[in-house]
Amino acid sequence: MGKKPILLLSVLSALNIQAAMAHSTGFYADKDNNQVLTFEPQSMKIKEVINSIGDSPYPIDKAGDGQVYVTTRNTQSLDVISSQTLEIGGVIPLNHFPRSVTYNKSKKLAAVSGTKKAVTSIIDTKTNEVIATVGNETTLTVNDFGGGLATGHPFWVSETQFLILDRARRTLELYEVETEQDSFVISHKYTLATPTSVHHIMSTPNATGWNKNVFYAVLEGSPKNGVAPGIMAFELSDNKLYQKQIKHMPTTATNVETMGAHHASFHPDGVHIYLGSNEGTTFVINSVSMEVISTIETGKGNGHTTMIPGRMLAVSTNHTDTYMTVIDLNTHKKVTDIEVSPPASSKSRKTQSHTSSFDPKNDRYFYTAASDDGRILEIDLDTFTISREIEMSGSYPIQGTFVW
Repeated sequence: MGKKPILLLSVLSALNIQAAMAHSTGFYADKDNNQVLTFEPQSMKIKEVINSIGDSPYPIDKAGDGQVYVTTRNTQSLDVISSQTLEIGGVIPLNHFPRSVTYNKSKKLAAVSGTKKAVTSIIDTKTNEVIATVGNETTLTVNDFGGGLATGHPFWVSETQFLILDRARRTLELYEVETEQDSFVISHKYTLATPTSVHHIMSTPNATGWNKNVFYAVLEGSPKNGVAPGIMAFELSDNKLYQKQIKHMPTTATNVETMGAHHASFHPDGVHIYLGSNEGTTFVINSVSMEVISTIETGKGNGHTTMIPGRMLAVSTNHTDTYMTVIDLNTHKKVTDIEVSPPASSKSRKTQSHTSSFDPKNDRYFYTAASDDGRILEIDLDTFTISREIEMSGSYPIQGTFVW
């Protein structure tokens, strides 16, 4: 009799693990077909193919408890999808075309920036209603690397303060959300000029003390003007932004006209930054000295570096090449390249998606997509080969998120 409860607990434990695994979902937007592709990474099987309400879904971001926002860039709204049931929960109307979303977990607020104007809307994710829209309503032309979108990714520098990355004017605009009785008031606090347009902002991982208020902006570079991409360190203090250091990437062995930065990532040590550049180089920068301590040959269109701390590996996404690059985080050197797709069918298409991830409970497997080829991939990091894939003929899985 005494063993039965133990057996029952074992069965319940197994069921709980299976239930937890069942909730793991990868989301990829397919802007060509106005769809959201969802799949279970562990089984590599499609869950649902969801028709978007808005036109041209691109980024998908977590926004609130149990939901994601789908940024439909050709429609002035966001789609809301339950990350548990995968049901469409309606749309959030906007008065501008959306670029991407950043979530403030502490305040349950989301910031969505604009594509054609340097504006941002703040959304209460508990009600999925827009609180206010702020920024500059003037439409301007962007001349730096990275395309014509008016803003970069919005970023929360504190529980109540966020940045609009104005790419045309080359500025960071600091705003604050304050609560007055039962309403919110949003006010502009400061403007900081940047050498080129900025794509996104990073904070130091696990920062404490004064370092919590130091941030790093990814400078996209301006090939037409001979300006290389780089990193700008700046500090938030007393509702103001202070530039600390700027480091442009070296051009001694590179034609600056082929360079340009998209995303950067912090090394697990919290000191080194990996910055990919369009010509196919990853620069390793010491964030304290702001010196380049290593350069790694990766691939064309280098846009993202995914860190896998448990294996001390990183995987570089090379948007316009046929392979991904694996990097040893202990030595800052290349391990190997993994072929994932044929060349893109046109210059406007990307061979590899913006979004990759790995199972935090089993980091042997890395998940990504060969976008132009319409394939969702599982890569075995023991063998550095594609282990399984989902073929979605005619689809274009370009950007999304993972809910583990």
